Amino acid sequence: MSPAPRPPSLLRSAAVVSFMTLLSRLTGLAQTFFLSHVLGAGAAADAFAVAFRLPNLLRRFTAEGTMTAAFLPTLSEVEATEGETAVKAVAARFLGTLLVILLLGVALVLLCMGPLAGLLTLGRPEVQGQLTARLGRLMFPYLALVSLTAGFTGLLNLRHRFALAASVSIFWNFAFIAFGWTTLRVLERKGPVSFETVSVVCALAVLAGGIVQLLVVLPAVRKEGFGFAFGLHLRDPWVRKILRRMGPGLLAAGIYPINALISTMLASRLPNGAQMILLNSGMMAEMVMGLFAMSLATAGLPTLSRQAAARDWPAMNRSLTQSISASALLVLPASVGLAVLARPICALLFRTGAYTTAAADWTAATLVFQSVGLVFVAAQRLGNQALYALKDYRGPATLAGGTLVLNVALSLILMKPLGTGGLALANGLASLAGMVGVMLRLGSRLPELNLRPLLNSTVRALAACILMGLLAWGGARILALDTPHTFTRVNLALRLLPLVALCAGIYGVAAAGFGHPEAQELARKLSRKR
Repeated sequence: MSPAPRPPSLLRSAAVVSFMTLLSRLTGLAQTFFLSHVLGAGAAADAFAVAFRLPNLLRRFTAEGTMTAAFLPTLSEVEATEGETAVKAVAARFLGTLLVILLLGVALVLLCMGPLAGLLTLGRPEVQGQLTARLGRLMFPYLALVSLTAGFTGLLNLRHRFALAASVSIFWNFAFIAFGWTTLRVLERKGPVSFETVSVVCALAVLAGGIVQLLVVLPAVRKEGFGFAFGLHLRDPWVRKILRRMGPGLLAAGIYPINALISTMLASRLPNGAQMILLNSGMMAEMVMGLFAMSLATAGLPTLSRQAAARDWPAMNRSLTQSISASALLVLPASVGLAVLARPICALLFRTGAYTTAAADWTAATLVFQSVGLVFVAAQRLGNQALYALKDYRGPATLAGGTLVLNVALSLILMKPLGTGGLALANGLASLAGMVGVMLRLGSRLPELNLRPLLNSTVRALAACILMGLLAWGGARILALDTPHTFTRVNLALRLLPLVALCAGIYGVAAAGFGHPEAQELARKLSRKR
């Protein structure tokens, strides 16, 4: 009998996910550009932003958050104890059960959408709350589509087929743009289209994208031999175990979007446009998180789960510290770059159509504060993955509850002097507290955990970031990027993009020169390919 093929290394798998996620985020920028162009940053845009947050919030619970973190480690247990046939049967029954629960939840939320939208838009005119409720009813079924898609992509990840799983968002972005652009072109033949109508078209485009990405992933799942058994299979002990593990992890896995939802509620006290500003600045932050931290988390969970099941603590320790170190190596310079070059970046991406110069500057000011907490959010997410692999679900939930309370308190304090920037900063500071708590929890749960190499590599990355930040700041002054709105988009791109590339190159050289282990490993691989 031939031995089973070895799974790819963690960093190689993460590189595949990162590349596909890069394509996904680039198409996501195109989708955001289209949305900003047609909807702007006014009352209708705010209604869309609030309504869109609702399925996205619960998606983190039922899709790439708690569901995946409970689903994959349990399937690893099934595989180890009962074999491959049982894995496929349990997966089919669990996903069928999950869909039934989701459909019931969607129906309940649709019935309560009016009061819920009113709560989220408290302080705004009643007509805005009504539009938010209408858009929410149109978009909320997207939750069932995206959660089922996430379950199927989790199965592909379990088989180390990361590329397709990481690329499904590309199809969502293209479907959104294609549906929205085509529908608006048809409507414009009859005359000007109001922003309210545009928001409805965009809500329908969300659903269209959800259908397309589900259809894209289905053939690959069927090829791997996985099926789907619709129904409530609560008598299956493995299904019950997954659901039990999801329970305490709901708050932990979704703490970041819960904080974002709280920010949404508080932003209703701010002027029109605040919701859309937070959505766009948050999208920029999520782009960094998706490219780097979530790529490592996605690729790392199956590996960590197998290492924990085998009680291979030295290997698990190396995988965890390596993933956090690699995440910090990439997230730190991205955060510094976004903060230093926020104004020209937002002018290039968002100054279009109905999205005014003032709105682009407002987005940039918020993005500076949004960048503060990215590295903390990344480390917290990666640490949570290790706790889930260790079957510790209550610890992250308890920690998440504390950071949630802290975020609310900080938001109330910082919102008045800093506006949307204060809400973004509060989220980042709360994530810092959450990261510290997760690391302390890991110290008592993971034998032989040694964070000294991680601290050492982070200091080296910070030193390289300082050098890069100074270069970005000086280059922006020399190229007059502090006044980006005086340039055409092409002229701005010709100034900004080479500076970004230069800063990235200098950072890579500096990080390797300062002795960062992952940076040196990458430099050696690049030199061997020459």
